[in-house]
Amino acid sequence: MNKTRIVVPALFIVAALISIALAVISITGGETGIRGQVVSVDPASVTTISSLTIRADSGKEWTFEGAGTFSGFTPSHLNEHKALQEAITVVYEVSESGVLTIVSISD
Repeated sequence: MNKTRIVVPALFIVAALISIALAVISITGGETGIRGQVVSVDPASVTTISSLTIRADSGKEWTFEGAGTFSGFTPSHLNEHKALQEAITVVYEVSESGVLTIVSISD
């Protein structure tokens, strides 16, 4: 009887800690997306993006670092979106240091 009194609460505590850990991982890790208007594009080359800033509907500006090429989204194409005020969606990851890195871009 005494073992049951100790084991059952211990199992509940372990289950609670695992749930909390999974919640923290899902909040801080993984990919996230934001939709908005292109504010500025800093090209690394004709085909790659060094950084990209968009303004969400809320008015908040988001700046992302490029990490390569993104199918169909050259700096000139993004500047076209800026000129025509066409929204884009940026899927990104947040590094441990808080840097937002582009994973993908879509119309």
